[in-house]
Amino acid sequence: MKRALRILLAIGLLVPVIALSGCLFNIFQTAQMVKSGDVALLIGSGIMPIEIEQNNTAWSLTPQARFAIGLSDSVNLGLHTGVMIPLSTGDPGWLGAMGDFKFSIMNNPESISLSVGFGGGYGIHFFGWGLMGEVFLDFNVFPLFIAYQPMFPLGGEGFTIFHDIAAGLALTLSENTRLLIQIDTRDFALVSYGIGFEIGF
Repeated sequence: MKRALRILLAIGLLVPVIALSGCLFNIFQTAQMVKSGDVALLIGSGIMPIEIEQNNTAWSLTPQARFAIGLSDSVNLGLHTGVMIPLSTGDPGWLGAMGDFKFSIMNNPESISLSVGFGGGYGIHFFGWGLMGEVFLDFNVFPLFIAYQPMFPLGGEGFTIFHDIAAGLALTLSENTRLLIQIDTRDFALVSYGIGFEIGF
């Protein structure tokens, strides 16, 4: 009963973010897995400069939420959504939503953790519908992580791949909470600086 209430609480916290909801999701994910039957909710935001014309940069906030559930100790299901708020206008727009399955390949607390995954979704991030792959590497001796998501938009003409890369610090605050501080880039052209607070239930 308590677990069901915790899951409902996490979903309840996710709904307002979806209701509020660009260009770039922050990956906000590491190789760390949510244990079987547990859930985790991450609330965070990116801040992103977009060059409109030479010497003219517009900044946007991208509040986001990610919900993950442990289907087993080595398989997670995740959902991610968010909004984009240009600071010049304050008018929010939905970034979209995406889901993924993540699989643990290696987890050694004294060296590295490695996970891979796949998923897809709809939104500005994909320029419509799209698919993605995932690779996550945690350096467990230090709180450093690297994440890579190749993106495959399904709309448009021809075959396109975007390379989304994130690197940052995953700081453990308690047994069930951690703070992610990171920088994300798409093809080293778009950049977003992100911070996210994750709590497990």
